Amino acid sequence: MKNNPPVAVNRSVALLTSTVYFVQGAIGISAVAFPLFLRQKGWSISEIATFSFLAGLPWTLKLLYGAVSDALPVGGLHRKPYILTAALFSFLAWVGLSFLPERRAVLLALVMLENFGFALTDVATDALIVENSNEMSSPYYQSLAWGYRSLGAVLSGFAGGWLAQHVSYRLIFMASALLPFATLVIGLLTRETPRKEPLGEKRHLLRPILQSIRVLVTGEVKWFSLFMLAGSSSAAFGTPFFFYLKEKLLFQEAFLGTLSSLTWLGATLGCYLYRRWMRKMPLKRALYASLVFNFMGVFSSYGVLNLGSATVLFFLGGVLSYLSLLPLMAAAAFLSRIRGIEGSLFALLMSVFNLGQILSTFVGGKLFDIIGLYPLIFLSGVVGLTGVFFVQRLRLEIA
Repeated sequence: MKNNPPVAVNRSVALLTSTVYFVQGAIGISAVAFPLFLRQKGWSISEIATFSFLAGLPWTLKLLYGAVSDALPVGGLHRKPYILTAALFSFLAWVGLSFLPERRAVLLALVMLENFGFALTDVATDALIVENSNEMSSPYYQSLAWGYRSLGAVLSGFAGGWLAQHVSYRLIFMASALLPFATLVIGLLTRETPRKEPLGEKRHLLRPILQSIRVLVTGEVKWFSLFMLAGSSSAAFGTPFFFYLKEKLLFQEAFLGTLSSLTWLGATLGCYLYRRWMRKMPLKRALYASLVFNFMGVFSSYGVLNLGSATVLFFLGGVLSYLSLLPLMAAAAFLSRIRGIEGSLFALLMSVFNLGQILSTFVGGKLFDIIGLYPLIFLSGVVGLTGVFFVQRLRLEIA
């Protein structure tokens, strides 16, 4: 993927951005293998969903990671030391998954450590991008980030499915360890200018956190948070649906990986359609549209009955997922424009979004045992539509 950065772009930051976001997409190389690995060990679908919930908790603490890297520099550097430490944690976690005993507590601790490393890397890299962005370079960095993440996800879908079908799970985990190791190497090469703080100035760790939480529970940001939680309901049937494809429709691992790649290809088209069609829509209208697209994506799952329908509907699902996600991200960025806590508030909103995803996964796993897959899909779609009540309360003005 060749890029010719403009003069204003920091080339080492651009290289780090490309690497970090490619790795975020490419880590999907284990997305087929890991749940099948747990299933092989005798785990129930509900237990796997609960595991996913607990393992994803580090992604809900992005506000804390951002505040710590803002307030506590290491050798005058606010981002690079955290990126290196986080990449090392993720690397060691994957190595541990390759060699350590398969006891449940060990598996959970290692996957939580891996997710912590990826979440911290994400926050510190985003902060570094922001610090090096201006009106001309910001779109370039964002195009790098999303372009390389999509590329990594598409490639890892095909590769991960094939590997899950042909090689051992532990070998796949070792291959996954190479991805954060690449971040570690590129992080070492990244140049970050030490920041000279004004004499006597101390950055307060808790101030932006408390201010962001205060904004979150008051005004229209509160309603937007509830809208995000409602929209997260589509994650409720993700784990049961994966095993429906594998155990009921008897899809091979390689085809499951192909479906992941098709979803990401559809998401790329969805991003293009958003830019061409929805980007200039009033935000409130775009949020209403996102509810419709989310509903369509959820209920399209009923049509997945064989290889052909899965091929078409997973690609379509990728398109619909981005048409529903990008208006949400745009509204979150707009509502975060509160002077002095922009980064902290946006990180908090993303933590709420991540929390909604993993809570839906947990609750969905429990409900699956009670009501089964098809009623769970229906319930997820209905809960998503409740977001209309929260959009009605939004003025989308800065609180």
